[in-house]
Amino acid sequence: MFEDYLIDCHFFFNEGLLKSEEREAKRYYRASVFYAASSIEAFSNYIADTFNKGNSLSPIEIAFLLDKKIVLDIDKIEIKEIIEYHRLEDKLRIFLKKFVTDFDFQCKEWSRFMEFKRFRDRLTHPKEIDDEISINDYKKNIRNGLSSIIFIMNSISKGVFKKPLRKKLIDLLP
Repeated sequence: MFEDYLIDCHFFFNEGLLKSEEREAKRYYRASVFYAASSIEAFSNYIADTFNKGNSLSPIEIAFLLDKKIVLDIDKIEIKEIIEYHRLEDKLRIFLKKFVTDFDFQCKEWSRFMEFKRFRDRLTHPKEIDDEISINDYKKNIRNGLSSIIFIMNSISKGVFKKPLRKKLIDLLP
């Protein structure tokens, strides 16, 4: 799914560029933002599920990556998994630290990803009654966000699978 979401992000961004009416353009830009955010979430889940099926990380790491927590139920004297959501950037840090050991968390791609995540959060949890974000802010944040997401996903793919993302995804770089 993450590939489809990246392609959809790119599609909606380009459609927004074609719109002359601001409200209509913003509709496409918001969709683009949500698809971009969903793409890296789906990618993280895909990688975590791959490790889960391969049983190639510790149970604690797999539980964390799959938004679970392993606990001991004292009453039943059994180990249980409970749902405990973890931040996407923490999951990505695990992948990057384990498989891309030279990744620089001070690099512009990581900074832009975190900036994009804050932008997405602003859209997901608005405090204003109207969308006061400028068209230029949408464009800048989507371009930087999509670029950073593809960079991070590509880095993880090379580290985990020893091969880059498919060319059709790299070609989506703005």
